[in-house]
Amino acid sequence: MKHVLGVLAALAVTALVACGGPATGDVSEELGEVSSALATCSISCGSGTTLSCSGTSCSSVDGSYVQCNGSYQYCPTTPPPLTCSRANTCTFIEGTDCPFAGTERQCCLDGQPTGGCYCMSNNTWICTVPPGGP
Repeated sequence: MKHVLGVLAALAVTALVACGGPATGDVSEELGEVSSALATCSISCGSGTTLSCSGTSCSSVDGSYVQCNGSYQYCPTTPPPLTCSRANTCTFIEGTDCPFAGTERQCCLDGQPTGGCYCMSNNTWICTVPPGGP
């Protein structure tokens, strides 16, 4: 019986040391040592631009801002330049449905982003159209 208890005690000490329990020898890591990781945050803005920053701490709200170590970067508020595709021409938009009365948007007039549309009370767009247009 003594032999069985001795073997069990030896197994228990071996398991304790293997699981990070008390061990003999030097400990190379000193107490109080702190390591910090560099965090990176990035967001996509509605204008198509991307903002990013790095620091010891960061947070972000997509489409709004990114913040690192207390320093904020905000998405630009100016809309991106209008691309003059067929879908953005004033004559294509004229008379189509719009979200709600009073809304305004740009449109392309003669291949240039110089036109404008206004959402009327019946929720249809009225736009600047070239002479001889619809």
